[in-house]
Amino acid sequence: MRRVTLEMSLKPFPSFDEASVRAVAREMFRQWHVLLDDADAWSVMLWVADGSELLDWAGRDADPVDWARFIGFCNTDADPYGHVKTADRVGIPYREDPPVLDYADLRRIVRVLREEGERLGHPTTIVATFDPGPEFAPSAFKYRRHPEIVASGSDAGIGPVIRMVQHSATLAAESRDYAAFPDGIPEGTSFGTFLGRQAQAYLTAIGFDGLWLSNGFGFSAFPWSELGAAFDGDAFHAERLPRLRSAALAFWDDLARECAFPIEVRGTNHSTGIDLGADGVPALEVYERGIITGPPPNSPWGPLNEDFGIEIAGYLSRIAMLPQGAPGYRFRFYANDPWFWQQPWWDFYGREPFDIDLPLAVSRVTRSGRVQPPDEVNILTVDTARGVLDERCAREVSGAIRRARETPPDSAGPVVWVYPFREIHERAVREPDSAAQAFAEDAIAAAAISAGLPMSTVVSTDDLRGALDAGALDDRVLVVPAGALTDAVAEDLARHVASGGHVVAYGTLVGRSPRALALLGLSTPETGASGPAGSGVQGDLVLSLAADAGLGRDLGAQVERAALTHTAALSGGAIVEQSAGAAVLATAIDALGLAAAYASRHRPNPGGGTAIWIRGSAPEVASARGGAPALDAGALLRDAVGLVGPSVSHELRTPDGGRVVIGIHRHRDALWFSGHQTDTTTRVRLRLPGGAPILVGRDAWLDGGDATYQLDRSFRLECRALVRQDAASRVGCRELAPSPASMTRALELRGLVDAAVELRLPPGTAAEARIEVAGRSVAPDRDGDRLGLQGVTGTLTVAWRDPVLAPAPPTGHAADHPAEAVPA
Repeated sequence: MRRVTLEMSLKPFPSFDEASVRAVAREMFRQWHVLLDDADAWSVMLWVADGSELLDWAGRDADPVDWARFIGFCNTDADPYGHVKTADRVGIPYREDPPVLDYADLRRIVRVLREEGERLGHPTTIVATFDPGPEFAPSAFKYRRHPEIVASGSDAGIGPVIRMVQHSATLAAESRDYAAFPDGIPEGTSFGTFLGRQAQAYLTAIGFDGLWLSNGFGFSAFPWSELGAAFDGDAFHAERLPRLRSAALAFWDDLARECAFPIEVRGTNHSTGIDLGADGVPALEVYERGIITGPPPNSPWGPLNEDFGIEIAGYLSRIAMLPQGAPGYRFRFYANDPWFWQQPWWDFYGREPFDIDLPLAVSRVTRSGRVQPPDEVNILTVDTARGVLDERCAREVSGAIRRARETPPDSAGPVVWVYPFREIHERAVREPDSAAQAFAEDAIAAAAISAGLPMSTVVSTDDLRGALDAGALDDRVLVVPAGALTDAVAEDLARHVASGGHVVAYGTLVGRSPRALALLGLSTPETGASGPAGSGVQGDLVLSLAADAGLGRDLGAQVERAALTHTAALSGGAIVEQSAGAAVLATAIDALGLAAAYASRHRPNPGGGTAIWIRGSAPEVASARGGAPALDAGALLRDAVGLVGPSVSHELRTPDGGRVVIGIHRHRDALWFSGHQTDTTTRVRLRLPGGAPILVGRDAWLDGGDATYQLDRSFRLECRALVRQDAASRVGCRELAPSPASMTRALELRGLVDAAVELRLPPGTAAEARIEVAGRSVAPDRDGDRLGLQGVTGTLTVAWRDPVLAPAPPTGHAADHPAEAVPA
């Protein structure tokens, strides 16, 4: 890894004298050495208070620091939470006699942490933090002296939400002296100017190396809500976007002008498109100006609200492009919480690594076709709310991350999200109304991931053509939001389809290029369709599904009609599309009988691939109407991908049963299935175009082309065998001791019945592989490192020599090491 960052509060230090600080630093580095040893550089992110220590800095070492010494919610007297916190949730000291802190102590802590990291032989940087909210520590600056900088949900029309600092705020005049403003704060000073100038002074004086902006600061004043200054939950207010964009860019320009230190960001709990639609966040301009050192990482809110779809979709959308000059991007894991009573590794995860395995299955494809996984790790945090450095957490989390990093993505996964990072921002400047479409498309993708869409790879539209030319996306299913369908992108996708690839587009096609409509075989009213009149199809709908649609697989047997709610305001408009040559797989019908295409399949080139489209609807809870079962809107996109790529569906014990969140990535030609079984009573059915995936160490029930598994709550499982057979049977795969000694790995497949088997061995290993069926050696068909066999019944074993797993023998000769007498 390029860097590992350990985040910590001051609670582990029993006092702030040098000996105590040094002892704690050494213990922290010792506990996390397994992870740290995998990195070129180390960093410590120091959570001192809530950033008010930076705002208050007046240049005097002896001034006290009101540090984050509490468990529970702070600043409750200012009523910043949107609701009253009960007495048992108000912050209390984490111990009876917390030590007193001043700025001289803080400078000592920073110095010692750096010295201890460098003593162990690694460049070590120390990063300061700024949080815009009220939770972590008392803040007289935010909630008493300058409440004018705190945003109100009521002012934005979204009701009471947690009140955080608005990055684009301006400050009222104040005569109090500050390090960067010795004569006080002039009236109307932008908060970006104040923060930047104070940060430059504070970081320099205390010895920090950079600044972390927490909890969406710089992106949204409402980072934990999908609502924002331009979206109130019922309607989007596009007329506000130009002002929001200008104000945000002014903040970033002011901050960058005043502060020369590296700026790192956490971002919101949402995705790029949702940020754009809800708050007008100009992420493209921020990236292109090189103001931040990397994109926001994955949000830590997956375990808090069980929405892993938005965590993964948000992560993919943010890394589709990298900020100017950024060498890579980070993965962040919520191991401990130093402010509240929860201890995530124990309470939320149950010591299960699913929120490690899923994000570490993620990768981006560059313009040259290189696949880039995360190369930096943050641990939030190494200490608990009571200041405990729990060695068990360090050991287990470090091991899980190191294990996942043994098999990182090295080529694009089977499903690749083509993300229009540039298009959605530039279009929103020209057409502010289009930001609502970007919001809807990201919401649809997030719902599909929550429903089991195995999408772990992203490529930006900027890099799409180069990645296609490099062959990095051959044989992959490209999932494309309609907002990406410019003429240029449609031309690239058409080439992919013509060469046998598959495309699954989703979202409204209104306003999309004629080239895109031709690729999909569809039309909209402005292109001559005799479609529904007026506002189109919306509201409570019935979907009429074609007999071979392959949609609604979680409902069991193929259904002919299903219920769905399509809220036009949240879903990019009403449904107006009609076939112009495509086969319609699903038709949406409203209460008046008006109809429009909802899903379609088109083969524009004889012998080429398939272009599938699904309209998609923002997630809503649909109830059964007229006897029709309710469809999960996200599952429809997942099922559409399953028509041409990996198919994931479920056997649910109840209609609201939990689905698997799954990522599939490729490493050395194996398919790795990583994920989270949100409901362990649910069974998951898997199928790939080449056959049913047989996962190492698991048994599957093969029937109808699917492999059905009862998976664990967390899983990261290798697949090197695909099986197709007509008979139903239990098929399992397990590791064997490799034999003879020249081999390094061996697998056994058992329970096969007249099966066609495809083996996917690591590069360069197939030529010497040994395969036996029922104890007899057989010769497979060879296609590079892919081996094929037909008519296999019973047990198959395969063994191979993998140079990666075969360390070189010791150097030297026997004569160099004379024999010694050995006691009997």
